[in-house]
Amino acid sequence: MATESIAEKFDFTDDGVAVTGGASGIGKEVCATFASLGANVTIADVDLEAAEDVAAEIEDEYGTRAIAVQTDVSDYDDATEMVERTVDEFGSIDVLVNNAGLSTKTSSFLESEPEDWEHCVGVTYFGTMNCTHAALPHMINQDGGSVINYASDSYKGNDPSLAVYGGAKAGNVAFTKTVAKEVGEHGIRLNVVSPGTTETPATEEWIDEYREKILESYALDRLGKPEDIANTVAFLASDAADWITAQVVSVNGGYIRG
Repeated sequence: MATESIAEKFDFTDDGVAVTGGASGIGKEVCATFASLGANVTIADVDLEAAEDVAAEIEDEYGTRAIAVQTDVSDYDDATEMVERTVDEFGSIDVLVNNAGLSTKTSSFLESEPEDWEHCVGVTYFGTMNCTHAALPHMINQDGGSVINYASDSYKGNDPSLAVYGGAKAGNVAFTKTVAKEVGEHGIRLNVVSPGTTETPATEEWIDEYREKILESYALDRLGKPEDIANTVAFLASDAADWITAQVVSVNGGYIRG
């Protein structure tokens, strides 16, 4: 009986993949990873110029199609327009990666203000809901699709300085598990990737200051690279993971809180 080879299970040729926060860091690497596997990619980001640069790089390097869409995921209309653009350009939205997220800038919850919460939760949690809500009807019509959401180790309550961010990420976990059960009958899978500390432009300054202390918590004695996260995202979206849904996959180098 003929079955897909493992290589074929990772073939995204002509699939439409949308990645929020795709213009830098982990999101940029996710875009490149899917393009390397044959996908057409939407780079959704508030920074349109950076997203356009990534789209041009992807088309030059991988020969697949890539579009940049200026998107504030905390705005439902923006999220909907991004999904519609993806479907219009590529004919489908087979994978949605809700990568966009941010934390508050304060060192404790008591030092934060409601506007800090609104911005963090708006992007990190409502952004996930907005984009997923916009994408699901298309995936139902297609008889399948994959949504990858993000947590972080902070969702477990490990980081006292990240109460709002951790709460939003915990919300992503509960949201993912519940919606996965609602839409599984349509062949749609939702999973969560939970990265440990990952070296990106956004974390560079903090890591440079505290690297040795941070490394004490990681069994593999190194911090994450964007490709570590992108590889896991691609696996969860692939046919190789077609019996995996409603799960949280930690990609954290054996993180152990000391």
